[in-house]
Amino acid sequence: MAVSTTVSAAPLGRPFAPQLRQALLQLHDDHRQFTGFEAFSAQLPALMELGRLRQEAATCVALLGLLEPLSGAQIEPRDLQIQRDNLRESLLAGGCLSRHRAITRVLEHLGDDLTSLREMRIYLPETSTGFVHWLQQHLPAHLELSDFLQDAEIVPADAGLHQNLCELTYADQCFDLVICNDVFEHVYDLPRALEEVWRVLRPGGRLLATFPMAFGQQENIIKAEFRGLNQPVLFRGEPEYHGDPIRPTRGSLVYVIPGWQILDQASTIGFSAVVMHLISSWKHGVIGADLPGVLVADFLR
Repeated sequence: MAVSTTVSAAPLGRPFAPQLRQALLQLHDDHRQFTGFEAFSAQLPALMELGRLRQEAATCVALLGLLEPLSGAQIEPRDLQIQRDNLRESLLAGGCLSRHRAITRVLEHLGDDLTSLREMRIYLPETSTGFVHWLQQHLPAHLELSDFLQDAEIVPADAGLHQNLCELTYADQCFDLVICNDVFEHVYDLPRALEEVWRVLRPGGRLLATFPMAFGQQENIIKAEFRGLNQPVLFRGEPEYHGDPIRPTRGSLVYVIPGWQILDQASTIGFSAVVMHLISSWKHGVIGADLPGVLVADFLR
């Protein structure tokens, strides 16, 4: 994804008004947890109001830089790139986007650090992102990577194994942590993918995932239906594609936009605890698109 150079918003160069400063304090480093739609919907109006401060929060990052979760590195403003029309997908620093740092911030909240993570076997179904390169720098061992290479336009030299998240070839209970960055919307059978992740996680293992979420509703939104090999995909409306580093021309097809239903699906499959974190933190460079922060699913085996 192309990311523009830092853009200076109007508030840059003059102090924030006292009332605005007070409101921005809520987004300094805010962490909330939800176990379902009912609890989230009760807070949604207030969260949407806080979400109106996204540009001001981005200005704080542009002025002050950010503190990188897990590594503790201070990223200076000159080393940031911000695309203000999509803050969830920008705030690029050290190869990581806002939503990537949401995941590492959740790991911190769970009590993990780089030392504990180096003792884990971690799986990511991606190979060509800045987040992967960041992990390789900090966690060089016990990191398993793959890509879904079917119809790929570019096959990375270090792609490792081709894996279908709905039919993983890994042994049962072989990973301590699975991280899925904006992957679930692209799998053709979301419940099956969750079953496979549950299968390859060890007892006490954890899945952390981000995805563009229909956070205002319980039900998943089905965008396309897989009807079998050699069968045409059945589209529900206009086909939707998202940017993909190994499919730069056409992108990756969206099958589903998960709603809060994904938590029920995970519980049914057998995950013992399912939580949705909302991380909003200009201190750590985590700002959302509509919400003030980024939602991260946390499913414990």
